[in-house]
Amino acid sequence: MKKTITATLLAMGLLVGLGTSAPTAQAATTPDKVITIDGNKPARFDHAVHLRLGVSCGQCHHDASHQPLDEAAIKAMAEPGNLHCETCHKQDFANAKLRQRKDIFHARCKECHQQGVAGKKGPTSCNACHLSKPRKAVEGC
Repeated sequence: MKKTITATLLAMGLLVGLGTSAPTAQAATTPDKVITIDGNKPARFDHAVHLRLGVSCGQCHHDASHQPLDEAAIKAMAEPGNLHCETCHKQDFANAKLRQRKDIFHARCKECHQQGVAGKKGPTSCNACHLSKPRKAVEGC
């Protein structure tokens, strides 16, 4: 009898919890796998490697005023798609050299790879980031 009551109470608790929980916006999270950035020459990017090196989120992700976004600000975003470059970098973007993803990534990534982080420089050859064969893109910037 005790088992039946316990099971019933547990089931009721789950149903009440499911019925009263408000839907929440999907928070932005750090991708847990290597992402492939689609394009004529797809490129791969590994957040985990960069985080281990001490690269902060704000070194790549910034707001409309070009202020770096920290992890808390990114996780608080209601729409994670707003992290994508093309949210702001469109055809009417003030700097014509930063209107295309390719140009944005080349400017940001190459500069950082040449300067280095914590005494380590990143690869700068094309095939260090770009895939030799096109692959299906995984959601990314």
